[in-house]
Amino acid sequence: MTAIEMKYSLFKEIDSIEDESMLTQLAAFVRNLLGASKKEVAVEVDKQGLPEFIRNMSVRTGMTGNEDVKEIMHNHWEEKYG
Repeated sequence: MTAIEMKYSLFKEIDSIEDESMLTQLAAFVRNLLGASKKEVAVEVDKQGLPEFIRNMSVRTGMTGNEDVKEIMHNHWEEKYG
């Protein structure tokens, strides 16, 4: 069973629950599970290892939606780092 199939199956099962207190308990249980799994995986990012042009990126780029950002980044990387 794939992850998407498991999510769909779980959604169908949860959708059939009508008891509000059971849903509240289930929601708390899932939140705790997700929180625990995120805490185990959380790693401090080494910002010093990132190239300066990536660290200085901002959300506002002034680029249009028609530009291929991957291609621009690839070209910049090739020019700067060979």
